[in-house]
Amino acid sequence: MRAIRSGVICIALVAGTCLLAPRALAAGLYATTALLALAATAASVIHLATLARLSQRPMRVETSIVRPSDRERLRNRALLDHAPIPLLYRTGDGALHAANRAARHLFGTEDRLPADTAALLGTPSAERRIVRIPTMQDAPPRTFALAVAQGSGSGGVTHFLALTDIEAELNAADARTLRDLLQILGHEIMNSLTPIVSLAETAHEMAEHPMDPATADMIHEALGTILRRTRGLDRFVQGYRDLARLPPPDLRPTDLHDLLRALGALFGARWHGRVHLETSVPPRRVIVRLDAPQMEQALLNLLNNAAEAALAAADPAGPTGPTVWLQGHATSTGMVIAIRDNGSGIEDTYRDAIFRPFFSLKPNGNGIGLSLARQIAQAHGGSLTLDPPRPDTPWRTAFLLSL
Repeated sequence: MRAIRSGVICIALVAGTCLLAPRALAAGLYATTALLALAATAASVIHLATLARLSQRPMRVETSIVRPSDRERLRNRALLDHAPIPLLYRTGDGALHAANRAARHLFGTEDRLPADTAALLGTPSAERRIVRIPTMQDAPPRTFALAVAQGSGSGGVTHFLALTDIEAELNAADARTLRDLLQILGHEIMNSLTPIVSLAETAHEMAEHPMDPATADMIHEALGTILRRTRGLDRFVQGYRDLARLPPPDLRPTDLHDLLRALGALFGARWHGRVHLETSVPPRRVIVRLDAPQMEQALLNLLNNAAEAALAAADPAGPTGPTVWLQGHATSTGMVIAIRDNGSGIEDTYRDAIFRPFFSLKPNGNGIGLSLARQIAQAHGGSLTLDPPRPDTPWRTAFLLSL
Protein backbone atom coordinates (compact mmCIF):
# COMPACT_ATOMS: atom_id res chain seq x y z
CA MET A 1 0.00 0.00 0.00
CA ARG A 2 2.88 2.42 0.83
CA ALA A 3 4.47 1.80 -2.56
CA ILE A 4 1.15 2.53 -4.26
CA ARG A 5 0.70 5.81 -2.39
CA SER A 6 4.28 6.85 -3.23
CA GLY A 7 3.76 6.07 -6.88
CA VAL A 8 0.53 8.10 -7.02
CA ILE A 9 2.25 11.11 -5.41
CA CYS A 10 5.18 10.94 -7.84
CA ILE A 11 2.92 10.72 -10.85
CA ALA A 12 0.79 13.61 -9.57
CA LEU A 13 3.94 15.72 -8.99
CA VAL A 14 5.25 15.08 -12.49
CA ALA A 15 1.86 15.87 -14.01
CA GLY A 16 1.60 19.12 -12.03
CA THR A 17 5.10 20.15 -13.07
CA CYS A 18 4.25 19.55 -16.72
CA LEU A 19 1.29 21.91 -16.34
CA LEU A 20 2.95 24.69 -14.27
CA ALA A 21 6.46 24.80 -15.75
CA PRO A 22 5.42 26.25 -19.17
CA ARG A 23 3.41 29.00 -17.48
CA ALA A 24 6.27 29.92 -15.11
CA LEU A 25 8.70 30.04 -18.02
CA ALA A 26 6.34 32.27 -20.01
CA ALA A 27 6.04 34.65 -17.02
CA GLY A 28 9.82 34.92 -16.80
CA LEU A 29 10.07 33.01 -13.52
CA TYR A 30 13.18 31.11 -14.46
CA ALA A 31 14.12 30.07 -10.93
CA THR A 32 10.62 28.67 -10.33
CA THR A 33 10.74 26.82 -13.63
CA ALA A 34 14.10 25.27 -12.72
CA LEU A 35 12.79 24.29 -9.30
CA LEU A 36 9.73 22.62 -10.82
CA ALA A 37 11.88 20.75 -13.35
CA LEU A 38 14.15 19.57 -10.54
CA ALA A 39 11.14 18.37 -8.50
CA ALA A 40 9.68 16.47 -11.50
CA THR A 41 13.05 14.83 -12.13
CA ALA A 42 13.35 13.82 -8.49
CA ALA A 43 9.79 12.38 -8.49
CA SER A 44 10.51 10.40 -11.64
CA VAL A 45 13.71 8.97 -10.15
CA ILE A 46 11.92 8.02 -6.94
CA HIS A 47 9.10 6.35 -8.87
CA LEU A 48 11.51 4.38 -11.05
CA ALA A 49 13.46 3.29 -7.98
CA THR A 50 10.25 2.11 -6.34
CA LEU A 51 9.31 0.10 -9.44
CA ALA A 52 12.78 -1.45 -9.53
CA ARG A 53 12.56 -2.40 -5.86
CA LEU A 54 9.13 -3.94 -6.32
CA SER A 55 10.30 -5.98 -9.32
CA GLN A 56 13.06 -7.52 -7.20
CA ARG A 57 10.70 -8.68 -4.44
CA PRO A 58 9.84 -12.41 -4.39
CA MET A 59 6.31 -13.01 -5.69
CA ARG A 60 3.97 -14.52 -3.14
CA VAL A 61 1.50 -17.08 -4.49
CA GLU A 62 -1.73 -17.38 -2.57
CA THR A 63 -2.53 -21.01 -1.80
CA SER A 64 -6.03 -22.50 -1.43
CA ILE A 65 -7.54 -21.97 1.96
CA VAL A 66 -9.40 -25.34 1.61
CA ARG A 67 -7.75 -28.09 3.64
CA PRO A 68 -6.94 -31.42 1.89
CA SER A 69 -9.55 -33.29 3.93
CA ASP A 70 -12.17 -30.72 2.98
CA ARG A 71 -11.17 -30.94 -0.68
CA GLU A 72 -11.66 -34.73 -0.56
CA ARG A 73 -15.07 -34.32 1.04
CA LEU A 74 -16.16 -31.71 -1.51
CA ARG A 75 -14.95 -33.87 -4.40
CA ASN A 76 -16.81 -36.91 -3.08
CA ARG A 77 -19.98 -34.87 -2.61
CA ALA A 78 -19.75 -33.55 -6.17
CA LEU A 79 -19.37 -37.10 -7.50
CA LEU A 80 -22.30 -38.38 -5.42
CA ASP A 81 -24.47 -35.48 -6.55
CA HIS A 82 -24.03 -36.62 -10.16
CA ALA A 83 -25.35 -40.12 -9.34
CA PRO A 84 -28.90 -40.42 -10.76
CA ILE A 85 -30.20 -42.72 -7.99
CA PRO A 86 -30.92 -41.60 -4.40
CA LEU A 87 -28.11 -42.60 -2.02
CA LEU A 88 -28.40 -42.67 1.78
CA TYR A 89 -26.26 -43.62 4.74
CA ARG A 90 -27.18 -44.74 8.24
CA THR A 91 -25.20 -43.60 11.28
CA GLY A 92 -24.63 -45.36 14.58
CA ASP A 93 -27.60 -43.64 16.21
CA GLY A 94 -29.93 -45.23 13.62
CA ALA A 95 -30.61 -41.99 11.74
CA LEU A 96 -30.72 -41.93 7.94
CA HIS A 97 -29.01 -39.13 6.02
CA ALA A 98 -29.28 -38.04 2.38
CA ALA A 99 -25.92 -38.54 0.66
CA ASN A 100 -26.55 -36.89 -2.71
CA ARG A 101 -28.76 -34.45 -4.58
CA ALA A 102 -31.19 -37.14 -5.79
CA ALA A 103 -31.87 -38.27 -2.20
CA ARG A 104 -32.27 -34.69 -0.95
CA HIS A 105 -34.76 -34.00 -3.74
CA LEU A 106 -36.71 -37.24 -3.16
CA PHE A 107 -37.09 -36.81 0.60
CA GLY A 108 -37.16 -32.99 0.72
CA THR A 109 -34.32 -32.64 3.22
CA GLU A 110 -30.78 -31.31 3.22
CA ASP A 111 -29.40 -33.98 5.54
CA ARG A 112 -31.31 -36.09 8.05
CA LEU A 113 -34.51 -37.89 7.09
CA PRO A 114 -37.53 -37.51 9.38
CA ALA A 115 -38.23 -40.53 11.54
CA ASP A 116 -41.55 -41.36 9.83
CA THR A 117 -39.91 -41.25 6.40
CA ALA A 118 -36.96 -43.36 7.52
CA ALA A 119 -39.40 -45.95 8.88
CA LEU A 120 -40.58 -46.63 5.30
CA LEU A 121 -37.17 -48.14 4.53
CA GLY A 122 -37.33 -50.56 7.46
CA THR A 123 -34.41 -52.08 9.34
CA PRO A 124 -31.03 -52.75 7.68
CA SER A 125 -30.95 -56.01 5.74
CA ALA A 126 -28.56 -57.43 3.19
CA GLU A 127 -31.48 -58.76 1.13
CA ARG A 128 -32.65 -56.64 -1.79
CA ARG A 129 -36.17 -55.41 -1.04
CA ILE A 130 -38.95 -53.52 -2.76
CA VAL A 131 -40.29 -50.41 -1.01
CA ARG A 132 -43.03 -47.91 -1.81
CA ILE A 133 -42.13 -44.26 -1.17
CA PRO A 134 -44.38 -41.20 -1.64
CA THR A 135 -42.62 -38.71 -3.91
CA MET A 136 -44.94 -35.69 -4.20
CA GLN A 137 -48.04 -34.43 -2.46
CA ASP A 138 -51.27 -35.93 -3.84
CA ALA A 139 -49.22 -38.28 -6.08
CA PRO A 140 -49.24 -42.07 -5.68
CA PRO A 141 -46.13 -43.63 -4.14
CA ARG A 142 -43.45 -44.99 -6.46
CA THR A 143 -41.75 -48.36 -6.25
CA PHE A 144 -38.03 -48.55 -5.51
CA ALA A 145 -35.59 -51.44 -5.23
CA LEU A 146 -33.64 -50.98 -2.00
CA ALA A 147 -30.07 -52.30 -1.79
CA VAL A 148 -28.16 -52.13 1.52
CA ALA A 149 -24.38 -52.48 2.02
CA GLN A 150 -22.54 -52.75 5.32
CA GLY A 151 -20.51 -49.67 6.26
CA SER A 152 -16.97 -49.77 7.57
CA GLY A 153 -17.87 -47.80 10.70
CA SER A 154 -15.53 -44.92 9.83
CA GLY A 155 -17.18 -41.58 10.44
CA GLY A 156 -19.96 -43.35 12.30
CA VAL A 157 -21.49 -44.78 9.09
CA THR A 158 -22.95 -48.27 9.62
CA HIS A 159 -24.87 -48.84 6.36
CA PHE A 160 -25.08 -47.46 2.83
CA LEU A 161 -28.43 -47.54 1.01
CA ALA A 162 -29.24 -47.16 -2.69
CA LEU A 163 -32.74 -46.71 -4.14
CA THR A 164 -33.49 -47.61 -7.77
CA ASP A 165 -36.77 -46.42 -9.25
CA ILE A 166 -38.38 -49.48 -10.89
CA GLU A 167 -41.93 -48.14 -11.24
CA ALA A 168 -41.76 -47.94 -15.05
CA GLU A 169 -40.18 -51.38 -15.36
CA LEU A 170 -42.83 -52.91 -13.11
CA ASN A 171 -45.64 -51.28 -15.07
CA ALA A 172 -44.21 -52.58 -18.34
CA ALA A 173 -43.70 -56.05 -16.84
CA ASP A 174 -47.25 -56.07 -15.47
CA ALA A 175 -48.63 -55.12 -18.87
CA ARG A 176 -46.64 -57.87 -20.59
CA THR A 177 -47.69 -60.41 -17.97
CA LEU A 178 -51.34 -59.43 -18.32
CA ARG A 179 -51.19 -59.73 -22.12
CA ASP A 180 -49.49 -63.12 -21.91
CA LEU A 181 -51.95 -64.31 -19.27
CA LEU A 182 -54.99 -63.21 -21.27
CA GLN A 183 -53.58 -64.89 -24.36
CA ILE A 184 -52.93 -68.14 -22.48
CA LEU A 185 -56.29 -68.10 -20.71
CA GLY A 186 -58.13 -67.36 -23.94
CA HIS A 187 -56.28 -70.09 -25.82
CA GLU A 188 -56.67 -72.80 -23.16
CA ILE A 189 -60.25 -72.03 -22.22
CA MET A 190 -61.44 -71.78 -25.83
CA ASN A 191 -59.68 -75.05 -26.67
CA SER A 192 -61.79 -76.70 -23.97
CA LEU A 193 -65.05 -74.81 -24.39
CA THR A 194 -65.37 -75.13 -28.18
CA PRO A 195 -65.66 -78.97 -28.27
CA ILE A 196 -67.73 -78.95 -25.08
CA VAL A 197 -70.31 -76.60 -26.63
CA SER A 198 -70.36 -78.55 -29.90
CA LEU A 199 -70.78 -81.93 -28.19
CA ALA A 200 -73.42 -80.58 -25.81
CA GLU A 201 -75.46 -79.25 -28.75
CA THR A 202 -75.16 -82.60 -30.56
CA ALA A 203 -76.23 -84.58 -27.48
CA HIS A 204 -79.13 -82.19 -26.87
CA GLU A 205 -80.41 -82.61 -30.43
CA MET A 206 -80.15 -86.40 -30.20
CA ALA A 207 -82.00 -86.51 -26.89
CA GLU A 208 -85.01 -84.69 -28.42
CA HIS A 209 -85.77 -87.67 -30.68
CA PRO A 210 -86.61 -91.27 -29.83
CA MET A 211 -83.41 -93.02 -28.98
CA ASP A 212 -82.25 -96.32 -30.36
CA PRO A 213 -79.21 -98.12 -28.95
CA ALA A 214 -76.85 -96.45 -31.46
CA THR A 215 -78.10 -92.98 -30.53
CA ALA A 216 -77.77 -93.76 -26.83
CA ASP A 217 -74.18 -94.87 -27.39
CA MET A 218 -73.38 -91.63 -29.24
CA ILE A 219 -74.92 -89.54 -26.46
CA HIS A 220 -72.99 -91.54 -23.88
CA GLU A 221 -69.73 -90.99 -25.79
CA ALA A 222 -70.44 -87.25 -26.15
CA LEU A 223 -71.14 -86.91 -22.44
CA GLY A 224 -67.94 -88.80 -21.64
CA THR A 225 -65.92 -86.43 -23.80
CA ILE A 226 -67.60 -83.44 -22.17
CA LEU A 227 -66.76 -84.85 -18.76
CA ARG A 228 -63.08 -85.32 -19.68
CA ARG A 229 -62.77 -81.81 -21.10
CA THR A 230 -64.46 -80.18 -18.12
CA ARG A 231 -62.17 -82.07 -15.77
CA GLY A 232 -59.19 -80.90 -17.81
CA LEU A 233 -60.46 -77.33 -17.63
CA ASP A 234 -60.87 -77.71 -13.87
CA ARG A 235 -57.23 -78.89 -13.56
CA PHE A 236 -56.12 -75.93 -15.63
CA VAL A 237 -57.92 -73.43 -13.39
CA GLN A 238 -56.63 -75.22 -10.28
CA GLY A 239 -53.08 -75.00 -11.62
CA TYR A 240 -53.46 -71.29 -12.30
CA ARG A 241 -54.74 -70.77 -8.75
CA ASP A 242 -51.73 -72.64 -7.35
CA LEU A 243 -49.41 -70.30 -9.24
CA ALA A 244 -51.25 -67.17 -8.13
CA ARG A 245 -51.49 -68.18 -4.45
CA LEU A 246 -47.88 -69.27 -3.82
CA PRO A 247 -47.04 -67.94 -0.32
CA PRO A 248 -43.72 -66.20 0.48
CA PRO A 249 -41.01 -68.71 1.43
CA ASP A 250 -40.39 -69.36 5.13
CA LEU A 251 -36.58 -69.34 5.13
CA ARG A 252 -34.96 -71.67 7.68
CA PRO A 253 -31.49 -73.22 7.95
CA THR A 254 -31.59 -76.51 6.00
CA ASP A 255 -28.94 -79.18 5.51
CA LEU A 256 -28.39 -79.78 1.79
CA HIS A 257 -27.61 -83.46 2.52
CA ASP A 258 -30.99 -83.95 4.21
CA LEU A 259 -32.81 -82.21 1.36
CA LEU A 260 -31.19 -84.41 -1.32
CA ARG A 261 -31.79 -87.60 0.69
CA ALA A 262 -35.48 -86.70 1.13
CA LEU A 263 -35.80 -86.08 -2.61
CA GLY A 264 -34.15 -89.42 -3.34
CA ALA A 265 -36.63 -91.22 -1.10
CA LEU A 266 -39.62 -89.49 -2.72
CA PHE A 267 -38.29 -90.27 -6.20
CA GLY A 268 -37.69 -93.92 -5.33
CA ALA A 269 -41.22 -94.33 -3.98
CA ARG A 270 -42.64 -93.48 -7.41
CA TRP A 271 -40.01 -94.56 -9.95
CA HIS A 272 -38.25 -97.48 -8.28
CA GLY A 273 -37.51 -100.24 -10.76
CA ARG A 274 -38.34 -98.07 -13.78
CA VAL A 275 -35.92 -95.12 -13.66
CA HIS A 276 -32.48 -95.20 -12.07
CA LEU A 277 -31.51 -92.21 -9.87
CA GLU A 278 -27.86 -91.25 -9.33
CA THR A 279 -27.39 -88.84 -6.43
CA SER A 280 -24.24 -86.82 -5.72
CA VAL A 281 -23.99 -84.84 -2.47
CA PRO A 282 -21.23 -82.42 -1.38
CA PRO A 283 -18.38 -83.96 0.65
CA ARG A 284 -19.09 -81.84 3.70
CA ARG A 285 -22.16 -80.46 5.40
CA VAL A 286 -23.77 -77.45 3.67
CA ILE A 287 -26.36 -75.32 5.47
CA VAL A 288 -28.57 -73.03 3.39
CA ARG A 289 -31.58 -70.86 4.24
CA LEU A 290 -34.66 -71.96 2.33
CA ASP A 291 -38.26 -73.10 2.62
CA ALA A 292 -37.78 -76.89 2.59
CA PRO A 293 -41.41 -77.87 1.64
CA GLN A 294 -41.49 -75.38 -1.25
CA MET A 295 -38.04 -76.38 -2.47
CA GLU A 296 -38.96 -80.09 -2.31
CA GLN A 297 -42.06 -79.34 -4.38
CA ALA A 298 -40.03 -77.46 -7.01
CA LEU A 299 -37.29 -80.08 -7.24
CA LEU A 300 -39.72 -82.99 -7.22
CA ASN A 301 -41.50 -81.45 -10.23
CA LEU A 302 -38.16 -81.31 -12.03
CA LEU A 303 -37.30 -84.89 -11.03
CA ASN A 304 -40.65 -86.25 -12.21
CA ASN A 305 -40.32 -84.41 -15.53
CA ALA A 306 -36.83 -85.83 -15.93
CA ALA A 307 -38.01 -89.37 -15.14
CA GLU A 308 -40.88 -89.13 -17.65
CA ALA A 309 -38.51 -87.81 -20.34
CA ALA A 310 -35.93 -90.53 -19.66
CA LEU A 311 -38.57 -93.25 -19.65
CA ALA A 312 -40.17 -92.04 -22.89
CA ALA A 313 -36.84 -92.05 -24.73
CA ALA A 314 -35.46 -95.27 -23.24
CA ASP A 315 -33.89 -97.69 -25.69
CA PRO A 316 -34.49 -101.26 -24.50
CA ALA A 317 -31.47 -102.42 -26.49
CA GLY A 318 -29.24 -99.58 -25.30
CA PRO A 319 -26.34 -99.96 -22.85
CA THR A 320 -28.04 -97.85 -20.15
CA GLY A 321 -31.64 -97.57 -19.10
CA PRO A 322 -33.58 -94.43 -18.21
CA THR A 323 -31.45 -92.46 -15.74
CA VAL A 324 -31.80 -89.24 -13.77
CA TRP A 325 -28.90 -87.46 -12.09
CA LEU A 326 -29.43 -85.38 -8.92
CA GLN A 327 -26.42 -83.34 -7.80
CA GLY A 328 -25.95 -80.59 -5.21
CA HIS A 329 -22.84 -78.58 -4.40
CA ALA A 330 -21.89 -75.39 -2.60
CA THR A 331 -20.61 -72.27 -4.40
CA SER A 332 -18.88 -69.12 -3.19
CA THR A 333 -22.25 -67.37 -2.90
CA GLY A 334 -24.72 -70.19 -2.16
CA MET A 335 -25.52 -73.54 -3.73
CA VAL A 336 -26.50 -75.16 -7.03
CA ILE A 337 -28.76 -78.20 -7.47
CA ALA A 338 -28.60 -79.86 -10.89
CA ILE A 339 -31.18 -82.31 -12.27
CA ARG A 340 -30.27 -84.09 -15.50
CA ASP A 341 -31.74 -86.93 -17.58
CA ASN A 342 -30.88 -89.01 -20.63
CA GLY A 343 -34.17 -88.39 -22.39
CA SER A 344 -34.52 -87.03 -25.91
CA GLY A 345 -33.71 -83.44 -24.84
CA ILE A 346 -35.51 -80.16 -25.55
CA GLU A 347 -35.43 -78.61 -28.99
CA ASP A 348 -33.92 -75.14 -29.31
CA THR A 349 -37.29 -73.84 -30.53
CA TYR A 350 -38.88 -74.51 -27.14
CA ARG A 351 -35.99 -73.57 -24.79
CA ASP A 352 -37.45 -70.13 -24.01
CA ALA A 353 -41.08 -71.28 -23.90
CA ILE A 354 -40.85 -74.18 -21.44
CA PHE A 355 -40.97 -71.89 -18.37
CA ARG A 356 -44.08 -70.10 -19.61
CA PRO A 357 -47.18 -70.91 -17.54
CA PHE A 358 -49.42 -73.60 -19.07
CA PHE A 359 -46.96 -74.38 -21.86
CA SER A 360 -46.27 -78.13 -22.06
CA LEU A 361 -44.61 -80.51 -24.48
CA LYS A 362 -46.37 -83.53 -22.92
CA PRO A 363 -49.68 -84.72 -24.38
CA ASN A 364 -51.49 -84.52 -21.03
CA GLY A 365 -49.31 -81.89 -19.36
CA ASN A 366 -50.78 -78.75 -17.77
CA GLY A 367 -47.63 -76.60 -18.05
CA ILE A 368 -47.53 -75.80 -14.32
CA GLY A 369 -44.51 -77.72 -12.99
CA LEU A 370 -41.62 -75.78 -14.56
CA SER A 371 -43.31 -72.40 -14.12
CA LEU A 372 -44.03 -73.15 -10.45
CA ALA A 373 -40.46 -74.40 -9.88
CA ARG A 374 -38.98 -71.22 -11.38
CA GLN A 375 -41.36 -69.05 -9.33
CA ILE A 376 -40.26 -70.83 -6.13
CA ALA A 377 -36.58 -70.38 -7.05
CA GLN A 378 -37.06 -66.67 -7.77
CA ALA A 379 -39.00 -66.20 -4.51
CA HIS A 380 -35.88 -67.53 -2.74
CA GLY A 381 -33.74 -64.95 -4.55
CA GLY A 382 -32.34 -67.59 -6.92
CA SER A 383 -32.90 -68.79 -10.47
CA LEU A 384 -33.87 -71.86 -12.47
CA THR A 385 -32.23 -72.22 -15.88
CA LEU A 386 -31.94 -74.79 -18.63
CA ASP A 387 -28.29 -75.63 -19.23
CA PRO A 388 -27.13 -75.69 -22.88
CA PRO A 389 -26.74 -79.22 -24.30
CA ARG A 390 -23.31 -80.85 -24.06
CA PRO A 391 -22.66 -83.69 -26.54
CA ASP A 392 -19.78 -85.06 -24.44
CA THR A 393 -22.08 -86.01 -21.53
CA PRO A 394 -24.52 -88.91 -21.06
CA TRP A 395 -27.45 -86.61 -20.34
CA ARG A 396 -29.55 -84.63 -22.81
CA THR A 397 -31.35 -82.19 -20.50
CA ALA A 398 -29.98 -80.34 -17.47
CA PHE A 399 -31.80 -77.91 -15.19
CA LEU A 400 -29.78 -75.82 -12.72
CA LEU A 401 -31.44 -74.34 -9.62
CA SER A 402 -29.14 -71.74 -8.05
CA LEU A 403 -29.56 -70.06 -4.66
